[in-house]
Amino acid sequence: MCGIAGFVGPGGERLARSMCAALAHRGPDDEGFHLAPGVALAMRRLAVIDLATGQQPMANESREIWVVFNGEIYNYSELRHGLKSRGHRFRSESDTETIVHLYEELGVDFVDALRGMFAIALWDGPRRRLVLARDRIGEKPLYYRRTASGLYFASEIKGLLPVMASRSADPQAVCDFLALGYIPGARTAFDGVAKLEPGHRLVYEDGRAVVERYWAPARGAAAPPLKEAIDETADRLADAVRACLKSDVEVGAFLSGGVDSSILVALMRRQAARVQTFTVGYEGAARGFNELSHAARVAARFDTDHHELLLGAQSTLDLVPRVLWHFDEPHGEPTSALVYELAGFTARHVKVAIGGTGGDEIFFGYPRHRAVRLLGYYRRLPKVVRRHLVERIVARWPESTTGNRFAKRARRFVAGADLTPDAAYLSWVRLLDREVHAALIGGSVKGLADDPAGDRVLRDHLFAGGGDLLDRAADLDTRAYLPDFQLTYMDRMSMAHGLEVRSPLCDYRLVEHALALPPQYRLRGLRSKHILKEIAARLLPREIVNRPKVGFDSPIGEWFRRDLRPFLDSFLAPDQIARTGLLDPDAVQRLVADHLARRRDYSLQLWSVIALEAWYRMYIEDRVSGAADCVLDRLRGAPRSRDAHLFAGRSGGATLDDRSTGRSMASA
Repeated sequence: MCGIAGFVGPGGERLARSMCAALAHRGPDDEGFHLAPGVALAMRRLAVIDLATGQQPMANESREIWVVFNGEIYNYSELRHGLKSRGHRFRSESDTETIVHLYEELGVDFVDALRGMFAIALWDGPRRRLVLARDRIGEKPLYYRRTASGLYFASEIKGLLPVMASRSADPQAVCDFLALGYIPGARTAFDGVAKLEPGHRLVYEDGRAVVERYWAPARGAAAPPLKEAIDETADRLADAVRACLKSDVEVGAFLSGGVDSSILVALMRRQAARVQTFTVGYEGAARGFNELSHAARVAARFDTDHHELLLGAQSTLDLVPRVLWHFDEPHGEPTSALVYELAGFTARHVKVAIGGTGGDEIFFGYPRHRAVRLLGYYRRLPKVVRRHLVERIVARWPESTTGNRFAKRARRFVAGADLTPDAAYLSWVRLLDREVHAALIGGSVKGLADDPAGDRVLRDHLFAGGGDLLDRAADLDTRAYLPDFQLTYMDRMSMAHGLEVRSPLCDYRLVEHALALPPQYRLRGLRSKHILKEIAARLLPREIVNRPKVGFDSPIGEWFRRDLRPFLDSFLAPDQIARTGLLDPDAVQRLVADHLARRRDYSLQLWSVIALEAWYRMYIEDRVSGAADCVLDRLRGAPRSRDAHLFAGRSGGATLDDRSTGRSMASA
C-alpha cells in the first residue's frame, strides 16, 4: 500500500520529489524513485507485504520495465508460481514484482489477471509507453493531467498541484456535486484534472493517451436455485476474506455491529486466533446515533480485542479543512470526520483493517432499493386515499435531525410516486430536488455547464432501458456511488493516517457473482440483503441479523441548529457566498432558513454546501499546498472569535474519549 506519482514529459527529480512528498501520509515507511530523461516514477510506501525487500519502484531483469503500485494483489502467489515456471526470475517476495513479469507476458492485458485493489503505473522504456490501470471496483484512486507536452499522474490530486500553474473549478463538477453529493465518472472538481475510472486503463504512447474499459460485470447466465446461490455466495465471501487477510502485519477490523461488518469479523475469527476490532460513536446528546452497543455485542460473541472511540460536535467542525485536504475535492458525507478519527485511532494499533464497504450496493441494502418494491404496492391504493390521506399526513410530518429519517424519506417517496419508476428512483437519489438545485447554482456556473441539472450519470444508468430497474440501480451504485462516494471517503480518511483498509465485499469475483443473481435473491419482498442475511444467520446471533438497519449517520443537522449555528451563519453569510460566486446567496439563505425552522431536514445538503465553499476558499482562492495550512480559523468566513467551550480541543479534531475492552484494556 502506498501513494504513487510520476510523469512522462517535462520535469525532473525536483518535480518528482515534490509530487511524491505531497503523498507522504499514504506511505510513511519509505520512498523510492525511478528517474530517466523525461520520465519519473515515484512512490511512498506503507510496508504490508515483503517488509524487507518490497521497496518500489521495481523492474524486470533487464531493468527496462518499471512499476509503481498502490494496493494489494491478492492472487500474486499463484501468478508468481506460473511466471516462475515460464522462466521469470524474481528478486523479492512482493506482489509488486509480479506485475512487471505479467506485463512481459501479456502486454497491456496484464491487468486482466490481477485480483485485488490497485492503482498501477508501469513504464515500458523500449516502447516509451506509460500504462496506468485502476482496479475493477475502484478501491484505489488514480488521477492524471494532460498537457501539450506530457502526462502527469498521482494517487491524489494534491500530488498534481506542483504541475498546476493555475487552478480553477470545473463548472460541470459543481453542478454534479450538488446534485449527487459526489463527482462521478472521469471528471474532478479541478478543471484540467481527470480521474481514471474503475476497471479502466490508460496507455500513453507517442504523445497520445488512449483510455479504455477492460472490465464490466457480465449478466445473462441462468440463475441457480436459491439454496445453491446462498452456498456459492457464502463460499465466495469466505474466499474474499481469506484473500484480504494475506499480510505480513496484523489485520484488524472496523465493526459497526451491522450485518456487513459483523459477518466479516465472524469469518476473520475462523482464520485468526486474535482479531482487534474498532468502532466509533458520539458522546452527549448525540448518543442516539451510536451503534456502540451492537458492536460490543458482536465483539463479545467473537472474543475480539475491542476498541471504542467517542467524539463530539467540535471534532466534526474543526476537521472540515483537514478532511477536505485529504479529499482534494468537496465530498458530501459528514461522517467523513468520524472515519478520519476512527482511522487515526485504529492506526495506533494495526496497519491494516477490514471494512464492510460494498454490501449495501451489491445486495440491495438501502431504503431506496426497498422503495422500488414499495412503489408498486403504493400505486395500488386509490388516488383519493393517496392524495387526501397519505400525502397530507406526510406533508405535515416534521423532518427529524435526531437520527430518524422516516419523514424525510416518506416525503421524497410520495413526491416521486406519480413518476415512472426510473424517474422516481432518480428523484430519490438526488441530493437536492431539481428545483432547489437549479435555484442554488450560480448563474455563471450554470452558463458554463453542459448539464446544469447535474444528473446525467443518473439518467444514463436508470433510463438505459431493458431489464429490471433494480439491476439498473445496482449498475449505478457499483459504477458511480460505490467508487466515487463510499470507497473514495474510505480510502482518503484511512490513508490520511497511513492505514490500509481492505473491503472483501468489493472483491470483483464476489461482485460479479452477486450482480448476476436475480434481484429477488438480494431483495426478497421488502427484506433487504436477503441472501447475505441467510449467510449471516449461520454465523451471527439472530438479533444482529434481523435488527433494523441504522446506518452510519451523523447528528450534524441538529448541531447546525445548536452548537454550530454561529459557524453556519458566518460561513454561509450572503456576502461570503457572493464573493465565491459558485452559488446564489439568496438560495443558500433559504436552505439555511428552512433547516433552522425545521421545515426541512437539509443536514446533508448544508454539509455539502459548506464542503464546496470550504474547498473553493482553500484550494482556489488560498491555493493551499500543505496540510499545515488547513486550519478552520484561516478559512474566509469562519468565525474569528469562537466560543471557548465549543471549540476547545487539540488541532485536527478533539477526541473526547477512547475506550478499549478485552485483552488490550491495559494498553489502550
